[in-house]
Amino acid sequence: MVTGHGRRKRERGQRVGELFKELRELELLHKQSLAVLTYRRLIRVREELNDLLFAKTKQRLLRGKRTLYEYSNKPGRLLVRALRGLQTKTFIPRIQSSTVWLQVMVGDFGDLDFKLYDEQQGPDCGRSPRSDKRQRLLSRPHTERVRLHRIQELEDIGYPTVSAGKQSACKCITIENHTAIDNKIEKASEIQKQINKIFSHIDAMMPKVTFVHIDNTTSAIKSKMFIKSPQKNYCVGDKLIVQVNAYDHLGKKKTYGGDYLRAIISNPDLQAGASGRIEDFKNGTYHVYFTLFWEGEVVVRVFLMHPSEAVSSLWKSRNSWYGNVGYLCKFTSPGKQVETNCGFNLSKEEKLCTYIDERDEEYFYSVRPQNFSCDSLTEFKNWKTLATQLSPLENSLLVSSRVRVEIPQQISEFNVSRCGSNLETKEKCKTGGKLEYPSGYFMKDIWYPKTCSMQTYHQAEELNACMTGKFFYMFGDSTTHQWIFQFETKLKNIKFLNVYENGWSQKHLAVDTERNIHVLWKHHARPFIYLGFTTLREERTIPHEIDLIGGNQYTIIAFNIGVHFRLFPVHHYIKRLYNIRRAIERLFLRSPETKVIIKTENTSEMQVEYEGMSDFHAYVHYLIMEIIFKDINVGFINGWDMTTAFHSNQIHPPPTYVRNEINMMMTYSCS
Repeated sequence: MVTGHGRRKRERGQRVGELFKELRELELLHKQSLAVLTYRRLIRVREELNDLLFAKTKQRLLRGKRTLYEYSNKPGRLLVRALRGLQTKTFIPRIQSSTVWLQVMVGDFGDLDFKLYDEQQGPDCGRSPRSDKRQRLLSRPHTERVRLHRIQELEDIGYPTVSAGKQSACKCITIENHTAIDNKIEKASEIQKQINKIFSHIDAMMPKVTFVHIDNTTSAIKSKMFIKSPQKNYCVGDKLIVQVNAYDHLGKKKTYGGDYLRAIISNPDLQAGASGRIEDFKNGTYHVYFTLFWEGEVVVRVFLMHPSEAVSSLWKSRNSWYGNVGYLCKFTSPGKQVETNCGFNLSKEEKLCTYIDERDEEYFYSVRPQNFSCDSLTEFKNWKTLATQLSPLENSLLVSSRVRVEIPQQISEFNVSRCGSNLETKEKCKTGGKLEYPSGYFMKDIWYPKTCSMQTYHQAEELNACMTGKFFYMFGDSTTHQWIFQFETKLKNIKFLNVYENGWSQKHLAVDTERNIHVLWKHHARPFIYLGFTTLREERTIPHEIDLIGGNQYTIIAFNIGVHFRLFPVHHYIKRLYNIRRAIERLFLRSPETKVIIKTENTSEMQVEYEGMSDFHAYVHYLIMEIIFKDINVGFINGWDMTTAFHSNQIHPPPTYVRNEINMMMTYSCS
């Protein structure tokens, strides 16, 4: 009898520990997404934990009643005080179990409900005052069904709430909904505030429009452009402003902005090109700002990449689901392996392996295979599902005939002169500059930065001289992998080691022992789209990779990140970049002389898969990168600007372009 009681006590204690752990994980998950399934699982775990904890409380209650009765303390005032202290420690809200109500102080969990359903994020979201009716609604004991009903009642009486599965009218997407369990959670909430702040800033720039017929959308053919305040003569270095007025297919002037435009100036004879910065006045009028970089003829071209109606649909679709990508994870143990579904947002109806980076608040989940440890996850693969959330009408805007349409040429070619001998001498490019657009121009396949001078490394000897004695750590996707291919073909002295991995995404490690050159390239961590299985054994996010680098004056860290994130809600990208910045700040504290170089995304073909892979998503990423890496001592390789000016319209530009990115990296490294 004693043995059985001891065994049951141990099992109950073990189960309580498991439930507390799962409860914390679910609370962390729920702050990322107010999914109904997550909320229901959270309630069920709390109910089970309530039953287990109350069983012990009930035993104490019976013993206490007997003792207090014997000592004539029938009202049980001492017991009430003791039980109240005990129950407050459980962090379990008032929930109706199958047998009994568990009473907990309202103050402990009234605030939790307030955060879950009423606290808004962002500049336009205020904290609603607590009315008597609202306080009564949230302080009642309730089951899951009743709780959801209470939320609806709050909405009906005019209080802004975030209901399960939908977003309120206020421009917010994530709500902090965790209890203050420990300092780590408080730290995570600070990260989330920064993410919400950046998201709100970007969200405010996005159009929120609907349409009932394609005739009411922006038409490139009907739109007009002209030079604002034209001059008789133009000199190298002058500014040119082009005004674009957007019209719909019926010839009616648009009254709102949000169109995704791209503008370039070019000279085919000189093989010259530069991009233009676009200002949206939110009323159908746009200004495009060009710098006239070269002497000779200039041609102005403006493209309607997406009308504002398509931009609105793409923004809404991207941030509302995870259906663009399917995941499969492989678990291995001696002599056997198994594959299960995995991803960033799985149904909690099944038992899951949860992989949490508590410091950076990164999450990943996999269905837990039977008879396998969660630690035996070794590989994953994923694929584009080509699924859509858009209506047929919205998808009708995302066809090749309505994407990247040039506004008819209405500006005649004009010539630019070199007025006087204003040949300025520029310093060599150094880290610490800001991310600009436009940041330079191409001429005869060579990039010329606007504010500094790029060194060209045409010969292998020049490249070797710059790289001698340096350690290069590179992280990114296939566009930085092109740098590795250039090293392999141009530097015959450098030897790439066999790391016993497969595919182009494998780690690349190369050394030149004679010149003491070390080169490492790794693909950035998930999200990373790769059709075949790729290893997870040494996968680390860029922040963790940076944390493992000691750094010194001989260390160069270069990375890019973006295109693989286009298929996921944008808060994943904001969070990763924000955590990268924090890692760079930690690096500079221990090694301020280390050089960090950031490459922005390339423009792409934009021929298919517009919903998930449109350049519009890369444009959003560029805006986020401008915000996060402002005022930090890094160097930028502005791939977004450079590929626009080069006008290749290829996610993997030709080697003549890639050499310029390598030249920029080496200029920063050897300045």
